[in-house]
Amino acid sequence: GKKMNPKEYAASLGFNPADYVAVTSFTHHPLYSSFVLEVPDNWAWEKLQNVPLAELSAITDNALMNGYSVAWGADVSEPYFSHRNGMAIVPEKSMDEMRKGEKDSLWLVPTKDKSITQFMRQEAFDNLSTQDDHAMQLTGIVTDQTGKRYYSVKNSWGTANELGGYFYCSEAYFQYKTLSILVHKSAVPKEIAKKIGL
Repeated sequence: GKKMNPKEYAASLGFNPADYVAVTSFTHHPLYSSFVLEVPDNWAWEKLQNVPLAELSAITDNALMNGYSVAWGADVSEPYFSHRNGMAIVPEKSMDEMRKGEKDSLWLVPTKDKSITQFMRQEAFDNLSTQDDHAMQLTGIVTDQTGKRYYSVKNSWGTANELGGYFYCSEAYFQYKTLSILVHKSAVPKEIAKKIGL
């Protein structure tokens, strides 16, 4: 029954946007600098901290292992992203190279992912095969029966999939198709925080 304007409501939540940092990993700008990521959804021209790919993963892992969730901006337009099947992977073979049986079992049997490099990631951004499609929330880390790690992802596309609205994203998919993450500054490992001036 209380009336508030937007600023008053924001203040009542106890949420301080200054406690969070946006991070990315691209080589068309210097590492350990901040830059405006050139995607349409960055309409406010916010700057992101730029770190090497391994450190983007390290920040994400450290956050999730220490009780923080991670806001995740990523490309979800790949044929190996399937919300319905609850998985996002980067199989070693392209979909065009797979036989029908391989395609049919893609979401049922653990498969080996491509090894993602900083170059592959940058090339996909430069040729627009990685675009800023969707924002989600990483909530944890799980492993399959082979020991392969995935991020547990809360999506906003309803609960009518295999995992009640969640899906599992392989580390390779995260490394390849992430545009940016947003984390609490306390979740950034100290050695990385120092490099980006937190």
